[in-house]
Amino acid sequence: MTAVEAYDGKAGWRISPFQGRKDPERMSADDVKPLMEDAEIDGPLVNWKEKGSTLEYVGREDVDGTSAYKIKVVRKNGDVNFVYLDPDHFLEIRILSQRVRHGAQEETETDVGDYEKIGGVFLPFSIESGRKGDSDKQKVVIEKAEANVPVDDAIFHFPTTASK
Repeated sequence: MTAVEAYDGKAGWRISPFQGRKDPERMSADDVKPLMEDAEIDGPLVNWKEKGSTLEYVGREDVDGTSAYKIKVVRKNGDVNFVYLDPDHFLEIRILSQRVRHGAQEETETDVGDYEKIGGVFLPFSIESGRKGDSDKQKVVIEKAEANVPVDDAIFHFPTTASK
């Protein structure tokens, strides 16, 4: 079984076979918020003004033994990210996201690392994410990445036919 979550720049949809749903279903605006952030492959700091965000440097904080720079990003929808930058390379090592989802405050902590340079850009090959303070986090390890590979935009659009 394969679970799918997709965002085409306007709307999100998912297939949730582990919850007994094999057909695609549209996602609510609240459920799409994390996908919108994930779609920002350049992160919340690049072009922050154009995205309608505000930034504030809030000092340094220890992140697993690293005295990281801490930047507060307030997005135009009111959600907040705290971005922690490695002081030597200025790469993101942690992002703490605070958003309101389904009327409740939610905090997600994402640790990124094992950067490799692909097409002139540093990309994290290790991403570990979950609720802040929760020991049960999802870990993604990227084995291979390629730059500027053509992709048909249709794979992100809501499917017109049901799965079998």
